[in-house]
Amino acid sequence: MTGLVARTGLSVRLIRTGIEVSVLATGWVLGGSIGIGTVVYALGIGPLIQLFIPVVSRYLPGFEPTPANCRADFVQVS
Repeated sequence: MTGLVARTGLSVRLIRTGIEVSVLATGWVLGGSIGIGTVVYALGIGPLIQLFIPVVSRYLPGFEPTPANCRADFVQVS
């Protein structure tokens, strides 16, 4: 996820949601069942991760805020 964000410049929510939806579709094509909880998770985890990355990033060892890792489309927490 983070590699695709860095390489494409797209938002975390878009990349993560794309990953989850593609996994969901692959599971369905292979014969798996899809419930409402699975769909809610697939569509909700991307925005939640984007929301909480700035909140928890200050606790990561070695994290130094720079313009590259504090993009404008992240929700900034003061």
